[in-house]
Amino acid sequence: MKYFLPVLSLGLFLTACGDVKNPNGMPDQPTSQEPVKIISADPAKPDPQAAKTENPVMPADTSVAGAWLLLDGALRSHDAQVLNQLMDPEYGLWVLEQAGGKPLVTRVADVDAFRDQRQQPIFALDKKLMTCAAPTSLPKLPVAACPAGKFPESGCFHGPATAFRALGFWPGATVKGGTRQQGEAAQGRIVRSVLQTNTGYQFHFSKSAGSGGRWRLVFIDLRGACGV
Repeated sequence: MKYFLPVLSLGLFLTACGDVKNPNGMPDQPTSQEPVKIISADPAKPDPQAAKTENPVMPADTSVAGAWLLLDGALRSHDAQVLNQLMDPEYGLWVLEQAGGKPLVTRVADVDAFRDQRQQPIFALDKKLMTCAAPTSLPKLPVAACPAGKFPESGCFHGPATAFRALGFWPGATVKGGTRQQGEAAQGRIVRSVLQTNTGYQFHFSKSAGSGGRWRLVFIDLRGACGV
């Protein structure tokens, strides 16, 4: 019996020690600790280019009409984000104007920063657009009779871009924001065009490869019905 009481007391003492907390009020750390995860105070920001790739604006359709609806809506609502995503990611967007009797071709990297020869933003086009929810498809776009600038048909049409691809406006043209070689490569990519006869403005689109390829805006021709 004289040995039992010291042993019992020692057991109670050791049990109590096992529940002792550190001065901060937290239980003592276990012998084998897991690696501490360090959380950065400045986490990495999402990549906007990756976001564009994952959430493309362009519809995967087989007609240029879907792309036109997006362009028309972006111009009317002054939506630079949508319009920037409509541009061809490889060839960019090119705006063709007539300045001082010579072609002026500007490569646009950001539509918010673009100004035409009259220092107007691209969204100023909203006041000149025809109501054109669904352009009429034609096997060949109508050509204006110049110098009067009268089209044989009136309306909003889309058709093959054969005529625009064949235009040789580069000799003597002033090129801004890119090179002639880049512009000619972009011109060669165009497959479909949308024409509005009230202004003669044309909007030219390319299409990425594959059956589900996306339509992209490559050229805007603001020279008018007779290229002036």
